[in-house]
Amino acid sequence: GEPEKLTPENMVFSGCSVTNGKGRGIVVETGMETRIGRIAQLIAGEDGGKAKKTCGCLPDTSANSTPLQVNLERLGARIGVLAIFVCIVIFIIGVVMDRRDPENLGNPSWLYMILIAVTLAVAAIPEGIPLCVTISLS
Repeated sequence: GEPEKLTPENMVFSGCSVTNGKGRGIVVETGMETRIGRIAQLIAGEDGGKAKKTCGCLPDTSANSTPLQVNLERLGARIGVLAIFVCIVIFIIGVVMDRRDPENLGNPSWLYMILIAVTLAVAAIPEGIPLCVTISLS
């Protein structure tokens, strides 16, 4: 015969739209005890949807990351490590070659090279990667 119905015919859910007619209803479940609430709980995870906190203020969403987000995070980390390495090398080369600030020749070279290295590190932060990937995929 007929397949078994998952819901009774006389039951309406909060996510349903009624277009016309009259009716009365009795609320049997609310909040996370409803079907939609249970679906939200399943999506949020096995712990009942309670988000774990990483620093006490922000929820840990790393379990919900897509493969693209994971790969972008890895790429950003690699670029960041490479940028730090390049900045350290440039700092060392600049100090060894005694590069000084052209406007203040009395300042030590290490002070000027710290400024240059920090400027390069800030410029190398890959903040535009998500934008580039989004434009490429669209």
